[in-house]
Amino acid sequence: MQFTPKTTSLLARASFALGLASLAACAGRSRWPNFSTQQVPAPMVSAVTPLPPGAEAAYPPGPEEVLVARLADPVQLQPAGEPSPSPLRFFDKRRRANAGAWVFSAAGGRAEILWPNGTQVLLYDNCVAIVGSPSRGEPNLIMRALDRMVLNLSSGDQIQLVGGAQLAADSGPWLVERQLFDILRVKNQSKEAGQVAFREEVFSLAPGETIDLALLSAGGRPIRQAPGQESFDGPGFAVELAGAAKAHAVVGGVRVDVTGEHAISGLGVHLALAPGESATFSGLARGASAAIPAVTSEEPLQDGAELNQDGAADDSEGAHSEGAEKRDA
Repeated sequence: MQFTPKTTSLLARASFALGLASLAACAGRSRWPNFSTQQVPAPMVSAVTPLPPGAEAAYPPGPEEVLVARLADPVQLQPAGEPSPSPLRFFDKRRRANAGAWVFSAAGGRAEILWPNGTQVLLYDNCVAIVGSPSRGEPNLIMRALDRMVLNLSSGDQIQLVGGAQLAADSGPWLVERQLFDILRVKNQSKEAGQVAFREEVFSLAPGETIDLALLSAGGRPIRQAPGQESFDGPGFAVELAGAAKAHAVVGGVRVDVTGEHAISGLGVHLALAPGESATFSGLARGASAAIPAVTSEEPLQDGAELNQDGAADDSEGAHSEGAEKRDA
């Protein structure tokens, strides 16, 4: 066999490749280059081991079962206990899910959730819903994000809206829409009344009525009365009392006196006072008598002068006697 310069070059390249392969085999599991390429800063070290549970751990699987259907793409379903969702494809757009499952719909998406008792929920556009477990005391559905939804509820069903307010009805349809960044509108389009619980109040909506709910930073979850709690009605508001606290009406508001352990709430605030302290709840409107000062003049009163109803000095006797002297003169 005659070796030409070209053949010699090919053999040299092949031997070099075989040498590199043998070096890699000797290195075993190490990579090339075998020195650290990490630059400053150093690799991050986990401060918490093991990592805390994710959001799916807050709603564990429950015995209730629903049917989730994709009516328009995109819609995703995260089964109870799973760490991430998966899209509902056109060939697999209906799935059964247990309580604790998450349903996601993005812009243009439309999802349907069906319960065995006939309750139906339709989600439009950007929505995030969690299937609740009534056997654990949770609502049938818990909304985390909402653009638009239509509800057809059965008797005893409850829906927790964005912010924490709860809707309870046994009819439908009900329309819930996000009007502004901090306004949620609920409209009763059914033929029967329903209730919306928002913080201390429970609003009853007749057919055709609409209510706008504010999305507060403190949330809108219903505030339940504690055992032994009493309500004292003020001018346009109520004050809730429990324990060693006594309320009585004052001009334009309600005054609460505290003598021991207590719980006081009113006008959206909760108070904790020391024994012997007191607090006054008042609205925006104040009584006219509160604006009248006791004394309007700081000058000393002369002999025989009296205070009239306006707080001014009245010296009618002195004026009468002076006038009599002028007439005599």
